[in-house]
Parts: sequence; C-alpha cells; structure tokens
Amino acid sequence: MLIRALNDIWIALRSFDDQALTFASEAVLIYIFFVITKNIVKKLRRKKCDKLWQMMVSVGLFGILCVYLSYLMSITLSGREAGSRAVNVNLEIFGTWSADGSLSAFALENVLLFIPFGVLVPLMNRFFKKWWNLVLAAFVSSMLIELTQLLTGRGFFEIDDILLNTGGAIMGYIVFWLIYHSYIAFKHESQLPLSRHEQQINRITLFVIQLLPVILSIMLILGFGNDNADQSGELSKFVTEKLLYIVNKLLGFGWTAEKIQNLVPEYEIYVRKGAHFTEFGLLTFFTFVFLYCRRLRNSIAFIFSFILAAMIAVADEVNQGFVEGRNRSIKDVFIDCSGSVTMLLMILIVLALIRYYNAHNKIKQTVSIFK
Repeated sequence: MLIRALNDIWIALRSFDDQALTFASEAVLIYIFFVITKNIVKKLRRKKCDKLWQMMVSVGLFGILCVYLSYLMSITLSGREAGSRAVNVNLEIFGTWSADGSLSAFALENVLLFIPFGVLVPLMNRFFKKWWNLVLAAFVSSMLIELTQLLTGRGFFEIDDILLNTGGAIMGYIVFWLIYHSYIAFKHESQLPLSRHEQQINRITLFVIQLLPVILSIMLILGFGNDNADQSGELSKFVTEKLLYIVNKLLGFGWTAEKIQNLVPEYEIYVRKGAHFTEFGLLTFFTFVFLYCRRLRNSIAFIFSFILAAMIAVADEVNQGFVEGRNRSIKDVFIDCSGSVTMLLMILIVLALIRYYNAHNKIKQTVSIFK
C-alpha cells in the first residue's frame, strides 16, 4: 500500500515538473530581491544586517518550501480543468478508508502530501514553531484547497482529506520538533549563543526528545531487516528507479523510460548499500548527540556511538538469516560500520569548527574589553 501511494504521488510530481519548478524559481528570485533590499535598508538605517550564511539559509529554505507548495498546488488544483468534476460533498469521517478500517492508498497519499508542510513551515517562521499554530495553518490550508476544488469543480470536498492532511502535517511537525530541540541542546552543550526562546526548553523534555530518534532509528533498521526478499527488492527497485529519473532530469542525460528501467538492476545494489550506509550514519548521529548532551565528551561519546551502531549492524544481519529469502552478510556489517565511522568524522570536523568559533569570539571579547 505504501509503495502504491508513493508511486501515485511520484507520477503526479512528474506530470507537473515544468509548471511547479518555473513558479518556484520565479518566487525564489523575488525573495532574493526582497532579502537584498531589506538588508540595504538596514544598512542605510545603520542597523545590524543579516550575515551572508543567514541569508543563504533563508533563501535555501524558502526555495525548498516554494518547490513543495508549487507541486502541492499543481497536484491538487491546476492539474485538473475547471468543471471537470461534478459537485460532490462528502462529510463522512473515515469515508475514504478501506473497508476493514485501515488506511487506503488514497488516504495515505493525503497524509504523505502534508508531511513536508509540518517540517518546512515551522523552519521558515518562528510563529509556527508552536504546534497549535502549525495545526491551525495546516487545517486552514487544506480547507482552502478543498473549497477551491469544490467551487471550481476541480475536485470533491471531503472532510477526510482535511483530517488526513492535518494529520500528515502533525507527523511532519514531530520530525521538526525532534530535530529542532536536539539542535538547541547541542548549541547549549557546545556553548553557542541561545535565543531567549531556546533558553526556556526543559532539560527533561530534551532528554526524551533526544532519546526518541535513537529508538526510532533502531526500530527502522530492524524493521527493514524483517522484510522478506520480495518486499525488500520491490522497495529498493522503486527507490532506484526514482533516483535515476532525478539524476537524468538534473544532469540532462536524455535517458528514455526504457533506458532507466534497464539501468535499475545495475544500480540497485548501490542504492541498497547506500541505504545501509545512511541508516547507520543517522543512528550514530542521534546516539552521539544524546551522549554529548549528557556531558559525555571526547572519545567516550565517539566510542559508545560506534559500539551501538556495530551491535545493531550485527543483530540486523543475524536477524536477516531467519527471514525468508534473506541472507547474512559480513560485508553488510562493514558497510554499516563505515557509515557510522563517516558520520563520526563529520561530527569531529563540526566540533573543531565550533571550538574555533568559540575561541575566536573570546579573543574578540577580550580585545574589546581592553579598547
């Protein structure tokens, strides 16, 4: 069901590439002009301007949000001609679910479409970092889409769509919430400056928030390991095909759909191993952040993070030996561990940069005192 829902969304996304990306590009250009103008005005009024990296991050996030919203509008509204659907209002709750009460592929699509909303919107504006504001924004946005579909005859008004869209936004917000609070705790432990809002975060809340991604990462790894050979192969082929399409689109190779299909078996093994590499890199990152924010420094946090990743890698391979069509592989354990080591090296570089930043600031403060 998940594969079907993802595939339906993928087909819809491909149908609106040109339209959505054109609109997003135009919106980003306007936003860049706005950011530059705002900082020029600040400079003229002798106020503090945004730093270059802050402007780049702001433009990048706005660009991603514009691409997402462009595709969302294209899929739900502009992809259908006005008047193509008969006027229909469905106020039955759970009316679009499967007969057995489980989520249908269609209902799951409505959830998946709004997960990025819950992640991206709070990143762009502090107002939406409060969950009730985000939920209200998602509800209103979905309601407007449904009303527009009804009034223009581009779709049906269904209360289920609004509830499922809002539920998807809540799921996205949970992802944002975990990342954001871990970021705050890491800033605090690394002695980086905190805003007034960031200083109000409860330490017990941070403990739970930072432990949860570790648990979820382990569950995700072992969950994929429990898939039989057919399920695992179907998912890896699906992801490989979509990645090849994106590469072809970005680099302009001119591959036909048939060519992409023929390339899937060749590149599937790399995608599968890359997924292993990434999963264990993320597990190591979340584990290290948890330990680091518990004041475990230097080699202790690094060693414990690697040991946990290695133990899960071994356990995952042992477990796969009992799954139909799956085999144990010592090579996969080495790939998993290499993902962990790579992440630890990246963390080491980031910590070195933070130490440099803190030392540089202390020197500046000392110089300013003696002036």
